Amino acid sequence: MLIANFLLNGCAGKKESVPLPPVEERIEKSPSVSASLLESAVQALRLDQFNQAEIFMERALRLEPRNGELWHTMGQVKFEQNHYDQTVQFCLKSNSLAGKDPLLIQQNWILMEKAYLQMGETEKATLARRHVASP
Repeated sequence: MLIANFLLNGCAGKKESVPLPPVEERIEKSPSVSASLLESAVQALRLDQFNQAEIFMERALRLEPRNGELWHTMGQVKFEQNHYDQTVQFCLKSNSLAGKDPLLIQQNWILMEKAYLQMGETEKATLARRHVASP
C-alpha cells in the first residue's frame, strides 16, 4: 500500500503527509509502555498535533532508544514540523537499527526522499529513490 501510494502520488515537490502503517502493525513490535506512547504519537500525527506527537516520541525513545520503528516515527513527526534535515537524521538512525526489516528501511528511504525534495536537494532525493527501488 505504501509503495502504491508513493507511485501514484509521485515525488512532486509539494509536501504530502507520509502514510502511516496501521497502528496495530506498529505496536506489535514494541513493549507495552513504548507501544502506548507510539500509539498516542500516531494518533496525534493524524490530528495534526505535531508538538504533542513529538513529546510522546521523545518519551518512547528514552525508554527504548534502540527501536528503529520509534526513530522512524520521530522522523515522520519532524517532517510534519518542516524540520527536514532532522527528518533525514532520524531516518538514518532508524536504518542503523532496522536490522533486516526491509519494510522499515524502505519507509525510511521514502521519507528521506520526500525530505530532500522539500529541501531542494534533488540529487540526494534521486539517490534515496534508488535505495527504495533496489532494497
